Amino acid sequence: MAEERRKLSDIIFGRSTIRDDRKRYNFFADDYPVTSSSYIQGYNTQAGMFDINTLGNGASNSAVVACLGVLSRSFSEGRLVVNKYTEEGDQEYVPNHPLEVLMKKPNQYMTGDVLSSYMITSIHVTGDAYLMKQKNNAGQVIGLHPLIPQYVTPVGTSEELITGYEYEIKNKKVLFKIQDIIHIRNGIDPDDHKKGFAPLKTVLREIYGDESAGQLGTALLANMGVPSVIISPKDEYMLSEEDADQIQRTYMRKVGGSQKGSPLILSGSMSVETLSFSPKDLDIGTLRNVPESRISAVLGVPAILAGLKIGLDRSTFSNARELRETFTENTLIPLWRQVAQEFENQLLKTDFINAENLTCTYDLKDIRALQQDTDQVYVRMNSAVQGGWATVADARRAVGLPTSQEDEYYIRSNSVVEVGKDEIREMEEVEEETEEPDQQEQIEEIELAGLDLLRIDEKDLEFKIIKEEQEEGKQVFCVYNETETRSFGCYPTRELAESRLAQIHRFGESQYEDDLDLKDEIRKDVFDNVEQARERAEEIGCSGTHTHDENGELVYMPCSTHEEYEMRINGDY
Repeated sequence: MAEERRKLSDIIFGRSTIRDDRKRYNFFADDYPVTSSSYIQGYNTQAGMFDINTLGNGASNSAVVACLGVLSRSFSEGRLVVNKYTEEGDQEYVPNHPLEVLMKKPNQYMTGDVLSSYMITSIHVTGDAYLMKQKNNAGQVIGLHPLIPQYVTPVGTSEELITGYEYEIKNKKVLFKIQDIIHIRNGIDPDDHKKGFAPLKTVLREIYGDESAGQLGTALLANMGVPSVIISPKDEYMLSEEDADQIQRTYMRKVGGSQKGSPLILSGSMSVETLSFSPKDLDIGTLRNVPESRISAVLGVPAILAGLKIGLDRSTFSNARELRETFTENTLIPLWRQVAQEFENQLLKTDFINAENLTCTYDLKDIRALQQDTDQVYVRMNSAVQGGWATVADARRAVGLPTSQEDEYYIRSNSVVEVGKDEIREMEEVEEETEEPDQQEQIEEIELAGLDLLRIDEKDLEFKIIKEEQEEGKQVFCVYNETETRSFGCYPTRELAESRLAQIHRFGESQYEDDLDLKDEIRKDVFDNVEQARERAEEIGCSGTHTHDENGELVYMPCSTHEEYEMRINGDY
């Protein structure tokens, strides 16, 4: 009886249907040392072990190049500047500091953007970036030159971690003093604290698999999609070595080279079997998804931004914009802070005079992905200034604009009366004494400041009150007459209710007798975002938006001022 045919998996993993007591080599050696390089060889195994020297550094892989390109271009958006600390502890920009000028043109061969690209690419591929300081006769730094990181070796002693840097060039070694080199590390290599950690090394195996999948696909396409085959006789007789070589040469001549795709006719009874999977069975496109996702994750670049297929399959315009902001906050901002600290400690503090009170930082005001945050800062500070609890100078400082003593003032409405803490406490005590036990809701009478400007008799105000109520689960402020038998509308904020009350007293009640639905019209024009308010402004014929504070939340309404809005909806414009 013929022996049962062994499966491919049985051959690979050494399984057999026949008992065989022969000793075989154990790939999974228990005594194999586990080091920080095990990520390249597989944990505690010699199976599939790769020589790092033959693998390269992975930087030429297309997915890696795409991610590094996004990192380099995005990092270059930031501008390294020098700030000084003020007496209040704030940072103030120092215009045209020599370090900032140097970073714009570090040497005659490259710009600051090119140098930034070198630093980012180098620390992600090798873990380190080295800049040589070029000094004039007076010892001043006048240039920065990048060194090839593979040829630089930090040297040290048992007492000091790093004492200098050895640079090998043209079969010669040059020793640089530690103060002549700016060494930027990406973290610390656990095996050598003199060097940084190269994240790309952790995915060398995935890069190798990606390149192998690409080469396999190319080889199949070069062979017209025809995989390797086994040609064997169907008869019982065995082929001689000469016959086998002749069949092989005939097959390759007939279907190889320029004859790809030509039919092959063999004499005799022959069986042609596919040795490998077809391109469809291999699904090479799917095979490359895993390396792409690992590479983008290790380098901290979303696959969508790098244009990788694994990301484009799920990309939309909205999530690409959100990922750009996430990428900036989670990857770029830490990198900017890290590089700025290295330049501050290894260049600013050591090579520039009067630098004790100076610091290096990256100016992020012009970063496109952070502009939405900048808009929110403007909105918040505008609300703070209008609310009267922040000065104009505070707002200008918050958005990075220069300030002067003339900006140190508050903007407060004439209708707002300042009340001290002690006065508030006395008012609360009086209210507790006069409040009725069965009173369910607090009723407040509105006292408007500047009555002489409106020419209102103060006694007339006693017949109009503002009452806090709940409407659809939200707090509103309703204007009533004294007996609460007549309503003049409810409004989302007290400011709007007071404004309506002032108009009633100023222009008379008859104007609002048939306007009981006005509150609904105003309510529909209160939005939680500026885009809808701006669209509504265009509908009613005005431009811009204004804000109100509704129960501690910022709400938006059409038109640049509330007065203009009221004129629009009343038809007075």
